[in-house]
Amino acid sequence: MKLHERTMKVQAASCVISAAFTEALEKACHSDPDLTYLELLGILHEFQERWLKYALRAERHPDDPDARADEE
Repeated sequence: MKLHERTMKVQAASCVISAAFTEALEKACHSDPDLTYLELLGILHEFQERWLKYALRAERHPDDPDARADEE
């Protein structure tokens, strides 16, 4: 089986992001040990939603950053 040319790049980036997230999670737990894992995951989810929303806008409408991702 031949891997897609971008597979290894994506996998390497995933490892870097995973390590950074783990480090950030440890720091957050040390700075405020009262946060639950569900609260921390909620924060991550909010970040992911915002990042994805604006990344899709930029990808689909590079000349109009105010256009929504689902607009033509």
